[in-house]
Amino acid sequence: MTAKQTKQTELTPQRNPTMADIARLAGVSASTVSRALAGLPPITEETRQRVEKAARDAGYTVNRHARSLRLRRSGMMLVLIPDLANPNFPDLLMHIDRAAFECGYDIMIAHTAIDPGRSDRFVDELLAGGIDGVLLTSDYCPPRLLERLDAGFRLPIVRTLSPGSVTHGIASVQIDEVAAAFDVVSHLIEAGYRKVMHLGGPEEEVVAIARRKGWHDALHAHGLPHEDAQVLHGGFLIEDGRRAADFLVTQASIPEAIFCSNDESAYGLIAGLKEHGLRVPDDIAVAGFDDLAFSRVLDPPLTTVRLPRREMAEASVRMLKTLIESNTTGTDEVLRHELIIRQSTQPLEKSAR
Repeated sequence: MTAKQTKQTELTPQRNPTMADIARLAGVSASTVSRALAGLPPITEETRQRVEKAARDAGYTVNRHARSLRLRRSGMMLVLIPDLANPNFPDLLMHIDRAAFECGYDIMIAHTAIDPGRSDRFVDELLAGGIDGVLLTSDYCPPRLLERLDAGFRLPIVRTLSPGSVTHGIASVQIDEVAAAFDVVSHLIEAGYRKVMHLGGPEEEVVAIARRKGWHDALHAHGLPHEDAQVLHGGFLIEDGRRAADFLVTQASIPEAIFCSNDESAYGLIAGLKEHGLRVPDDIAVAGFDDLAFSRVLDPPLTTVRLPRREMAEASVRMLKTLIESNTTGTDEVLRHELIIRQSTQPLEKSAR
């Protein structure tokens, strides 16, 4: 071989593997390879894994643009987030992104608290095919989507993390908020606390209403009074908890325990109570809801309800993928919550009262 021929050989790029190559390696037909890599039925899990391994071994990569054109899908899921400053959402988004990637999708994030009108633009993208489906993470759903749903249009939408006030047929992946609140208040009662107050979230917010109902039901089930005067309506922020502490110390008596609608307001409540010279749980027990990362290192560590954020993300992405890729109707999936008992609600007899 001449030097010129050698140079030409070195400059000739290696041929990219084709679906036919993958089919030979996997021992299946080219059409089976196509369907397996696209995640289409009727392909068994064993065959799909064999095809994917053959594709990896051969260095084959899917042309996502061509695939999108062929399937008439963009491969994009829209995630509507009401408040990125809320510590629940970064963790949830991380799990949504990972689950979507494993399902062959990318995600686009819309922060509705900054400009709710932005959601209309994304609705246009959904209706035009630029977005395949929508994940809602709060009670909010763009009005234009609700109008379409009410008109009988089938749209792939799943709600997770927060229940909705009106379902409109939207599939959901949730925990039972009422039952979870019931469990944490029952824990307080069984630990010896009888005067249990509730620091609620915004009065009209669906998740706050559900958690308030759980508090009410637990007191009723244990034969304890449950009057409106025992509820402090506030919000979900640390400042709301501080304001509640400032109010409580002006009263003739304080409750034995307080169930807060979320962990952030519990943080503020505990900090405010300490500033007024009250000890948790010696003078008053405090429980929250969410189990944010800081709750385990708070002083004292906070009793709370753990939201299964990873499981909620994975289940909601799988459900949305099914709605996108088939004509099935979504259902409601209820996941298990977990009561996390820590030092902020130690039994009453162990406190120095």
